[in-house]
Amino acid sequence: MPGRNYLLAAALLASVLASLDLFVVNLAFASISESFPVATPQTMSWILNAYGIAFAALLVPSGRLADRFGRLRLFRLGLVLFGAGSLLAALAPGVAVLIGARGIQGGGAALIVPTSLALLLGQYQRPQHKKMVSIWSASGSVAAAGGPVLGGLLSEYDWRWIFVINVPIAILALLLTTFLKEEPRQETRTPDLFGVALLAVAIGALVTALSYVSNWGFASPGLWGTVTVSIGTIVWFVRRCLNHASPAVDLRVFRTTSFSVAAVGMAGFYIGFAVMLLGGSLFLTNVWAWSPVIAGLGFSVGPGTAVVAALIAGRTRRAPRWLAGLGSVLFVLGGTLWYFLLNDGHNSIPVMFAGLALTGAGAGIAQTGFLAGGVSGLQPDSYAAGTGVLNTARQIGSALGVAALIAIVGAGTTASSYRFAWIVLASSGLVGILSALLIREQFNDPVTSAEDGEIESVSPL
Repeated sequence: MPGRNYLLAAALLASVLASLDLFVVNLAFASISESFPVATPQTMSWILNAYGIAFAALLVPSGRLADRFGRLRLFRLGLVLFGAGSLLAALAPGVAVLIGARGIQGGGAALIVPTSLALLLGQYQRPQHKKMVSIWSASGSVAAAGGPVLGGLLSEYDWRWIFVINVPIAILALLLTTFLKEEPRQETRTPDLFGVALLAVAIGALVTALSYVSNWGFASPGLWGTVTVSIGTIVWFVRRCLNHASPAVDLRVFRTTSFSVAAVGMAGFYIGFAVMLLGGSLFLTNVWAWSPVIAGLGFSVGPGTAVVAALIAGRTRRAPRWLAGLGSVLFVLGGTLWYFLLNDGHNSIPVMFAGLALTGAGAGIAQTGFLAGGVSGLQPDSYAAGTGVLNTARQIGSALGVAALIAIVGAGTTASSYRFAWIVLASSGLVGILSALLIREQFNDPVTSAEDGEIESVSPL
């Protein structure tokens, strides 16, 4: 079917956009920081976190917005926002505008990522869903593998080009959607957008507190005031979700124990992922003083390994809890290796590469496990809410990981500055392992084997 091919291409380009942007920006972080020498590391961290927080807050309601206004329409809107945000970031005269542009990108990503996968899965039978998820994830991994190299090359010339390259990709994906027809809309209410704002404030306040804890100190009124704001808005958000006719997040999915465990595991795992991603990039450029190009070539070992791991995870017949557990074990090994053996000297280059390979493989395997295991016990009408919450947990974990890393390492010019960060990396793997042990799949699909608990399909949205 030609329409299916166009849709597949557009969906894969959307995955490429999100993944490419993530890895390119992280590697170019040092180069961007040099352009704004007055800005503190905490301020610069918002270039990453503005994207993650906007993504996390809008991801879940975007599913219901898509049901109400049309998935294809929301997908197109997301592409427009992402492209516009990228262009604004490329032209940003100051760090404040750049942070705002990144927020727009995050909002666009929150629309294109879930709708692209939902549109794609709608064209295939459920026995093929896990395969399509792995292909969709692998396309992002391919972009991630090339992202560090591309980011290094572009930031060596001018970091603004790392945002310019998103524009033609978004335009191409938009052009492909002109061959597609909109799916029937559902009669649903508009989700609580005030609740969305509460979630963004809660995450932002928590990230701020974590970022500045080393500067403010534990006795600082500012720190505890920010923590209070975060806790207060989280409580308000939860109460509003429980009482609103169309809540920002359907909290009923947390009644399923395995889902709740998978959400915690996803968040914990991605704290470590963010520490690895930004910490590894900064280590290469700040400690070993590698040029962006060489650092990009070296760092691509991790995402390249993730490509292979994601493809294997999509084909294996092992239960999702085993995938989540194995990926988390690899994270523990990678963090432990770096803690004990990674030092200032270039004699530890093999240690860096080994750690990147372990954590890259872990990320490629664990993501499939947590997503599949989390939704396995949900009813089909809860897939959209469930997968949205799991991906939100991932974004929240990533934002907290960036904040934790900046609080720990600061400028980070010596290997010793990163040692505690590697402990956090390994600890996140332990959280993933514990969560994986508690996941018990309860399948609602007849193609799933009840004897061995293997999952044959995943319907994220």
